[in-house]
Amino acid sequence: MHLEKPAATWPPGPEIPSPRPATPPRPGPPQPAPQPILPTWYEPTSISLERELADRLLAQRTILVSGRLDDALASHVTAQLLLLDAYSNDPVTLQLTSAESELEAALALAAAIDLVGSPVHAVARGTLRGPAIAVLAAAGRREAHRHTMFVLSSPRFAAEGTADQLATLADQHERQVARLRDLIANATGRSADEVATDLDPGRVLSADEAKDYGLVTRLV
Repeated sequence: MHLEKPAATWPPGPEIPSPRPATPPRPGPPQPAPQPILPTWYEPTSISLERELADRLLAQRTILVSGRLDDALASHVTAQLLLLDAYSNDPVTLQLTSAESELEAALALAAAIDLVGSPVHAVARGTLRGPAIAVLAAAGRREAHRHTMFVLSSPRFAAEGTADQLATLADQHERQVARLRDLIANATGRSADEVATDLDPGRVLSADEAKDYGLVTRLV
């Protein structure tokens, strides 16, 4: 059998490149195994829960005053008092406990209680120590849990500065202590000298003794 060669074509077709041998991968450090993806979810924080509880209590005209009574807490409670007073003249209840307080902050909150037109009822619980008692004394109605402890004491004066600055600060401190003394005296019906005698060394009262002293009017 006779086979003819295929005739040449013009122009010539595209060249088909010959396959190149595969390049082996370069050796390197071992790669860590992929970590599994765990599901995540959102949980309300304790701050959010506390805020929700505070809002619910505020709707019932109840304010919590607990922990260290400083300028920040006094400003916060004052704002709540003004808000409730603008909304209604119904009584406002302060749930009060403070084992540590600043004199200036406590007097500022006591002044706010005297400023609002709504009756303010204070309920003491836990431990009430030092200047925080001024807040209780400023309230129109004063109650206490039966296991509440009261500590009558005035804060000590400590400051730094020049002689003139120290003299000014000392005079301011004495005026604030006198205001604390007068608030307690007016609430209890006792003389200012008697209250000053109890404040200077510090006097501890149980709930029953605080009632006899006139600091609270009713135990709950």
